Amino acid sequence: MKVSKLKIKDSILVGIIGGLIGVTCMDISNIILYRNRRTEALYGHLAGSMIMKPAKLKKGKNFFIGQLFHMTVGSVLGVGMTEILKRFGKDHHIIKGLFLSVTTWGFLYNFGQRMGFYRTNPRLTKSSYTAIWHHLIYGLATSQAIVTLADPSVFSQKEFSNETSNSANRALSSNIRTVYSDVNLNPSEATSNLN
Repeated sequence: MKVSKLKIKDSILVGIIGGLIGVTCMDISNIILYRNRRTEALYGHLAGSMIMKPAKLKKGKNFFIGQLFHMTVGSVLGVGMTEILKRFGKDHHIIKGLFLSVTTWGFLYNFGQRMGFYRTNPRLTKSSYTAIWHHLIYGLATSQAIVTLADPSVFSQKEFSNETSNSANRALSSNIRTVYSDVNLNPSEATSNLN
């Protein structure tokens, strides 16, 4: 009896699961570095500080809410990464995942702190470096999980290429104007018309 590999045909579900796998890998690294005092906060603390005061996050149930919020954001970004891979192809998926994750880090970590989204603000430089590291882990793990779990039909370009070619043909045909001419190709008829 042969066991087939699990392949998911729903792109949203692939993105959610891929995002959760990426967030889990990111959080494992975050816990290890937090326990070794290489970073100032866990991502459950940072995400939770967007919705409650940092003092409340010391309770387990409140930290769980922050962690749940963090994992939800990771899942949503996984869906976005799936759509990017569908649109631009799954070749070089690791590079695309790393790029998206560092862009996300730049927005959430830097812009979020400047705009006051977080009430917990890591102040040490090593926390910034570990945040970049964690987002790179997220991008690597998420993009690989999406490509591994997705059925090949998720990334088929048939729908997009047909839609693009049809719209291109419509645009081309609307720009073509029919030109009529009184010129005959037969030279004997041309001279008789002159007389």
